[in-house]
Amino acid sequence: MKHQFKKRLTAGILCAAMLGSTAAAYSPMTAAADAGDPNYGEALAMSLYFYDSNACGSGITGGPLTWRGDCHTYDGQGAASGVDGSIRQYVDPDGDGNVDLSGGYHDAGDHVKFNVTIGFALNGLALSEYLREGVYAKAGCKDHLIYVLRRGADYLMKTTFLDESGNVVAVAGTVGDGNTDHGIFTPPEEQTYARTVYWLTASKNNSAVCCEMAAGLAGTAYVVKDSDPAYAQKCIKYAKALEAFGTQHTGNNCDGMSFYSTDAQYQDEQAMCDTWLMLLGEGSGSSMQLTGNGAYTGGQYDGWKFTWDKTWQGYAAMMYKKTGEEVWKNELIYEMKNAGGLSTSSYNGNAGWGNSRYNCALQMDALTAAGDDKDSEYAKAAKYQMDYILGNNSYGYSFVVGYGSKWPTHIHHRAAAHLSEGQSLASNPEIKFTPYGTMVGGPDNNGYEDHADKYQYTEPALDYNACFALAITGLYSLYGGDASAMKTVAQNASEINESFVFGDSQQTQETTTTETTTTTTTTTTSETTTTPQPGTRTPGDVDCSGDVNVADCVLLARFLAEDHDVTVTAQGKLNANVNTDSDVTSDDLTCILEYLAGMSDSL
Repeated sequence: MKHQFKKRLTAGILCAAMLGSTAAAYSPMTAAADAGDPNYGEALAMSLYFYDSNACGSGITGGPLTWRGDCHTYDGQGAASGVDGSIRQYVDPDGDGNVDLSGGYHDAGDHVKFNVTIGFALNGLALSEYLREGVYAKAGCKDHLIYVLRRGADYLMKTTFLDESGNVVAVAGTVGDGNTDHGIFTPPEEQTYARTVYWLTASKNNSAVCCEMAAGLAGTAYVVKDSDPAYAQKCIKYAKALEAFGTQHTGNNCDGMSFYSTDAQYQDEQAMCDTWLMLLGEGSGSSMQLTGNGAYTGGQYDGWKFTWDKTWQGYAAMMYKKTGEEVWKNELIYEMKNAGGLSTSSYNGNAGWGNSRYNCALQMDALTAAGDDKDSEYAKAAKYQMDYILGNNSYGYSFVVGYGSKWPTHIHHRAAAHLSEGQSLASNPEIKFTPYGTMVGGPDNNGYEDHADKYQYTEPALDYNACFALAITGLYSLYGGDASAMKTVAQNASEINESFVFGDSQQTQETTTTETTTTTTTTTTSETTTTPQPGTRTPGDVDCSGDVNVADCVLLARFLAEDHDVTVTAQGKLNANVNTDSDVTSDDLTCILEYLAGMSDSL
């Protein structure tokens, strides 16, 4: 009862503050969770750690996870032999035959790096932020999101080679041979096998891969445009160059992509890229319009769910958010129903292999159509499906590893299994390390088996968690949850480096200028040199007025909602972080409100 009273009082103070303020309109905080709901906020914050589990290259040791370390730092040795003489000068200017292709993300439970799925992951994560603007900040994990996006974007730009005019001449589209990799079960940190590089060039291109990379970079630019405009501009530059390369040199070369062979269609990825660029003030958007159910300009058809090689529904969701036109909403509803629909009484498991990702993609359709109406039939259906994934099912599992009280422990993930030479996943080992936030394929209509070599059920992938993000952000926005619960998980999980700070101003980022193929280490941003020392802070004084009052709460609430009409200085952020953890979150706002209400003696 006391807890309920505190919540009501806190909310009341904030409402009174907002009513008494002459400030601009404020986007409301995330809804409070109903009793008995899964903790969508915790699940959202946890899900980003999956990408840290799949990180490749350097900068992993000492990073967010204690059990992962630098790996495959040799990627690209001898790779220049795969490009012809006319473009080799741009790929290998020093002529030693080696190209630095380290970094990025492993695709799934194996260790190949596919630019198409890295691009899709960035595109999907950025879309989850756009559709529910400010949701990651409210969950206290916006810096983690940016950290994940930047590692992926850095890699996509590193593997894209430009000439002196800024035109793409080659892309290292895949690093690692899937067939070779699938026969090696050791953790990535111990691997030294030769990793084949598969190149895309003007005469042997894959337009879908190029446009998916472009969309991922443009989406990243959208997310970081305010926090790091210079980096956003770099992403935009490469996005435009990749889109031009993909559309001017059309092709469907799938060398090295036996697991991700694409069809010849690339217009859906191009449409998303063009829409991101429009949102960034770069162009007028896509010319693709709906001409019927699932049909687009030029005879293009959807015919599948939002996934790594079919992104029409992401485009429709963006257009509905941007325009509010019912035609886009109706298209999402049509596609959702065409894929079996979502109910509030049974789980949609009709997609088979890796079903959970497809289910989450349909949840995105439903939640976008529902808008802000949590009582909508579509919102309720998405909620039922996600609750099933998070543990409200007959198996007794949460299919997001680390969430809840029980989850799969025989998953198809070589890094987490950490096997010795000679062992294989066929022996069904339990994972040695828990990869928190990892959504596995989960059950389909035929059931589920917790077996490390039943990868249709137990393997995760970059695209799976991107689809999860699109669903969980919508549910967190509508139904609430306590994202700070993830802090408790991090404190108690030996696999998580609790002290790691994700903020760009405090972390060294590896960046690469691929025009000259040199790698440098830089530290951003200029704010680092001006951040006040802890001894000078005045807890709660967000506006730096010398006093702590309701105005500080109003300012902090608007800042957390990403109201771009307000600014909190570096000193203000230091003052706002009253609980002195790694970030300024709604927890800090609650502390200040409770102090002003006399419910705590000090800050």
